[in-house]
Amino acid sequence: MNTLQFPNFRNHWFLFIAPLVVVVDLSVALTQRGDALRVVEAGLLFDFAILLPLLCFWCYRAQGKRAAIRAVALACLGIWGASHLVPASDQVLLSYVSPLRYVGLAVLIAIEILVVVAVWKAVFKGGSAEDVAKSLPASHDMPPWVAKLLAWEARFWKTCWNSIRRLLGQ
Repeated sequence: MNTLQFPNFRNHWFLFIAPLVVVVDLSVALTQRGDALRVVEAGLLFDFAILLPLLCFWCYRAQGKRAAIRAVALACLGIWGASHLVPASDQVLLSYVSPLRYVGLAVLIAIEILVVVAVWKAVFKGGSAEDVAKSLPASHDMPPWVAKLLAWEARFWKTCWNSIRRLLGQ
């Protein structure tokens, strides 16, 4: 019989604390109006863009770079979420912090491009997709299923490229 297993609290305490912080922040943000909105904006920004990413990093710090990348992504998501919860006319701090979200997104996109280029180079240099998929998780801190998908995609485009070259007679 298959039973539902919950994550171990000792190893994944962030998964229990983060929803509590989000629910409390949402309830405060949706009920406050007027002068208190400036304090709510600061609180939302602190909780979503600083507290939750730091807690995430602290909980999963043993994962190294993966935890840091996850924390940066969570900070970008936090800035975006706070900007949607505070009305545009009342945003003071968010107008200063919003550009940081784009910097974080640029860093995340650069990391993703580096990983994709590494996969494509390995496949186009003649390595098999299976070998590349096995070596990537260890070298780039990615889940094995993502490595398999990337290697499959690179193999697909390599096959397409070789087919086009044969059709053109090169």
